[in-house]
Amino acid sequence: MINGRRHGDLTNKIIDKIKAQRRIAAGLDSEPANLMNLPNKSPEDIRRRELEGGIVIVGRPTFKEFMAGLKRGWTESLEIVDREEALSNQLSTDGRFDEPEEELQTGVELGDVDGEPIPTASKLPPSQPMSILTAPQLRSPGVPVRPPPAQKSTIPEALNAPPPTIPAMPPLLLVSFINHIGLTQIPLMMWEFFNEREKVRSGAEAAYRLIMGQSRPFIAPPPSLNNSEFVDEDGQTSSPSQPHQSELSSSPIPTDLEFDVDAEPYYKKSYVNDFADEIAKAREGYYKSLPEKLATTRSLARGEREPTKDEKSYPPPTEVELRAERMKKELRWTSDEAGWDIIRPSKPIEWDERLRGILHVFVDPSEEVVASTKPDAEGSTS
Repeated sequence: MINGRRHGDLTNKIIDKIKAQRRIAAGLDSEPANLMNLPNKSPEDIRRRELEGGIVIVGRPTFKEFMAGLKRGWTESLEIVDREEALSNQLSTDGRFDEPEEELQTGVELGDVDGEPIPTASKLPPSQPMSILTAPQLRSPGVPVRPPPAQKSTIPEALNAPPPTIPAMPPLLLVSFINHIGLTQIPLMMWEFFNEREKVRSGAEAAYRLIMGQSRPFIAPPPSLNNSEFVDEDGQTSSPSQPHQSELSSSPIPTDLEFDVDAEPYYKKSYVNDFADEIAKAREGYYKSLPEKLATTRSLARGEREPTKDEKSYPPPTEVELRAERMKKELRWTSDEAGWDIIRPSKPIEWDERLRGILHVFVDPSEEVVASTKPDAEGSTS
C-alpha cells in the first residue's frame, strides 16, 4: 500500500519507482541482491506476481496522481534528482539572505575583535570555496556567490530518452470515494451515518471484482484529443492544450478518465477556491517578517548590541536555523502547489498514448466466469 500524506506524494513515489525500474532495465543500476537467497524472490518471480495481482485506486484524486506519476515516470530523464538540493540551488539566488554593502563592510571590520561569535572572511582559509548556504558575513567582500553550474547529463541520450512503449501493468481496481466536508454537506453525512450498508456493499463488490480477476481494456479518449504535438502553418512544432473534461465527456463512449468525476463538485468550495491563495499569503507573510529576524540575529551574532531580557530567556534563531526553517517551509509550499496542480477539479487527468492497450480495469465477472467457479453439484454430494 502506498500512502500519500500530502498532495503530490503519491505521484512522486510512483515517479521514483518507475525511474528505478527504467534505470535497472538500462543497465545504470543493478537489481537488489537477494542476500537471504529466498525462493520466489528473483526479479522474474516478483514481476510475475505483480502482473497476477492488481492496483487498487480509491477516489479520483488518487487516480489523478497515479496517472500523472505514470506519465512523468516514463517520460522524464533518468537522472537522479534530489528535490531538496534542486530547491536549495534555486533559493540561493533570490537574494533573500543578502546584506546591504554597508552591513557587509561592518561585519568585516568586526573581525579585529577577539572572541567574536562568527569568524570573518579574513580568518577563513582563502583556498576554501564558499558554499551557497554560507552566511553573507562569512564570505569575502566583493566576491559574489554564483549558483553551481548546471551539470550535464552523464547518461547517454539513447538510454535517457523516453521508451517508445510501456511494459504490461496489473489491472486497475477503481473504487469510488467521496469525503463529505463542510456545513452544507452535513445532511449527506447524516444520511451516510445511517446507511453504512451502502459503503459496505460497495466495498464488497469491489473486492469481489478483484478476487474474480476479470478485466477489460482501459477505455481511453480518442487519439485525436491526445496528440502530443502538431505542426502549425509556420512549420513550428508545439503542444496543443489538453482537452477539458467536458470535451472528453462529450464523446459517444465515456472514457475511464471520467472515473469518479461526479465526486469533484462535493469538494469543499473554500478549500478549492482558497488553496493556492492561502499558500501565497503564508509565503508573503513569512518573507515580510524575515528581514527583521535576520537583522536581530546578525546584530546579536556580531556583538553590536546586548541581548534583551526576553532574548536571553528565549534566544532568537541563528541564521543557520533561519535558513533551515525557510527551506522546510519552501519544500512544503512548493510540493503542495505542485500536488494541488495535479488534483484540482479544473485539471483534466494526464494521459499518455503509450498507455493505450496497456491498462486494464477490473469489472464484474460474466455469468460464464461465475458458473465456472461454482462447484459441481453432483460432485459435491457424492
